[in-house]
Amino acid sequence: MHHSQETLQETLHEIPHRPSVLHIFKIYYPDLFGGTLTVIRDICAGLKDAFASAVLVCSQSAKPRELVVNDVPVERVRSFGNLLSLPAAPTYPWRLWRKIAEHDLLALHAPFPLADLVFALGFGAKRPLVVHWHADIVTHAGLRWFIEPLMRRTLRRAKAIIVSDHVLVETTPLLREFDDKCHVVPFGIDTSGYDWPKIEPHHVNDRGRLVLACGRLVPYKGFDVLIRAAVNRKFEVWIIGEGTERPRLEQMIRELGLTDRVRLLGSVSDSERIKLMCLSDVFVMPSVTNAETFGLVQLEAMAAGRPVVNTALDTAVPRVARHGMEAITVPPGDAEKLGEAIDALIGDPERRRRMGLSARTRALTRYSATAFREGMETVYRNAVTAPCRESATAAEPPQATSWPDSVRIAAALAWSDMRHRYVRSLLGPFWMSLQMAIVVVVLGSVIGQMSNADILSRLPMLALSMTAWTFLNSVVLDATTALQNSASLIRDRALPPVIFLLQCTFRQGLFALHNACVPLLLWLVLSHHDLSHALPALPGLLLFVACTFALGLVLGAMATRYRDLKPIIESTLMLAFLASPVIWSAEMINHRATVMRLNPLTHLFAVWREPLAGGHVDPTSLVYVLVTLGLLIFASMLTLVHLRKAAFWI
Repeated sequence: MHHSQETLQETLHEIPHRPSVLHIFKIYYPDLFGGTLTVIRDICAGLKDAFASAVLVCSQSAKPRELVVNDVPVERVRSFGNLLSLPAAPTYPWRLWRKIAEHDLLALHAPFPLADLVFALGFGAKRPLVVHWHADIVTHAGLRWFIEPLMRRTLRRAKAIIVSDHVLVETTPLLREFDDKCHVVPFGIDTSGYDWPKIEPHHVNDRGRLVLACGRLVPYKGFDVLIRAAVNRKFEVWIIGEGTERPRLEQMIRELGLTDRVRLLGSVSDSERIKLMCLSDVFVMPSVTNAETFGLVQLEAMAAGRPVVNTALDTAVPRVARHGMEAITVPPGDAEKLGEAIDALIGDPERRRRMGLSARTRALTRYSATAFREGMETVYRNAVTAPCRESATAAEPPQATSWPDSVRIAAALAWSDMRHRYVRSLLGPFWMSLQMAIVVVVLGSVIGQMSNADILSRLPMLALSMTAWTFLNSVVLDATTALQNSASLIRDRALPPVIFLLQCTFRQGLFALHNACVPLLLWLVLSHHDLSHALPALPGLLLFVACTFALGLVLGAMATRYRDLKPIIESTLMLAFLASPVIWSAEMINHRATVMRLNPLTHLFAVWREPLAGGHVDPTSLVYVLVTLGLLIFASMLTLVHLRKAAFWI
């Protein structure tokens, strides 16, 4: 199944005339087996003559990073586990962005928020995107407030959205917004592989009591309901699959005294799974939430001629195997009804035979692999040949300005603003430096009288701290009015709103460079000329600047959207200045005080001031700053998604 690096390179470059498609998902073979993975595998195999496929996924396996699975090159980005069912793979968005240009078509298998983050921010806009909608977010619905805007932007820029049944469009509010883009392509299955043994009308398993279920051992699959349904009944239950729920299910089997009739078989090969399908008497899919949108595994059971017991979900599950025809459908989560339905089939061999043949016929006629392949190829080809341009509403035309261009424009505007502000001025922005010098001298004399310390040796650090605080304070306050001051340009869509927030950082950065003359002169006059501590302080200073920019971006957008926030932000900054070690020396601070320990500014100043003073950064401060920066980056990305509505806020 796996091949060498040379084979991978050959696969990547073979048949160059075929359009290439990159399948984007969170996991793939051989790390896991499941319905979505089977769909991706079948698409790659079915369209191999028309498209050159590749897969980009996450993996907790360190090596190999690149491999070939069933003649398809797979790149695996390192994941450090799962957080809220999402791979903890911080480099995945970067790798996806780098891979986009190598392919003619992008196929996102949703939901996958890590990929939505890339597409929502506008990356890869020159490549057509097709979204395979496998399921809505059900398990962690509390995160919808953050994830749904990202998914909406992804669906807006997609050329097509593929669903397995139109009921998904009808029951999913987000899909209803893009009904015109949705294409129904039912999953298909090659029934020729399920002719073991050949299904004949008279074929019924002699034991007549084997119940099979298959799927990942996760909560929404409802295997705990199936286990409870076996209590006080005579049928046997075999469950194929692995997952996080296995320890809990094993404990439940022991506690209910079902070890002789309920077995967890773990992962098995495809051939073994097919064999078990054909040997079983009844197939059960006891899923309990709408995270189960189709149930590809029940289609496999139907291809094997097995009657199905499924649940009445608001998805395609009860529409694939229909109640009274190919299946008995019961309420989700009802163990008693599930057990009764299984007993009804176990006790009626003729009904099992009749429903099994009906299931086989439906799999052959309604869900054929040929129809699935042709439907996928049609959607893919239309997406590739369609004009490659962003679809957008009249109220939201596309922005052609890239991030590098935005940075250059913001820097140019900041420089021009500073020059025009001080035209005909003798000292220009150095008036601010003079003001800073006066403030430092006054504060230094007051602090010296309060602490009875040698204030002259502390003046350079005081001046530098005041310069840093003035930069942070000015960026945030400037950002709260930046969008309102540029209202006409934003309404006319002349420039993206983020440029004006970037401009605040650049403008205040120029002023900070002028103010830096004050601590530099004090250092030259009052301190030993030792530059050895400057270099270790640079990383901390960069973290300080990054946090300042992100804070300005978030608060600037919020203050524009909610006008009452501006005076609250101003008051909070004043209190933060008094409660933070900006002007206070280390001897004057109780570092154990709760205010100091929990105040982010305490640690934000410590990560660059301590190295500059010849000390070492407390690991707690470093962790605190990195966590703060991570949260600010998260909030900034969410802000950028909503910033497209800035024209309506002003």
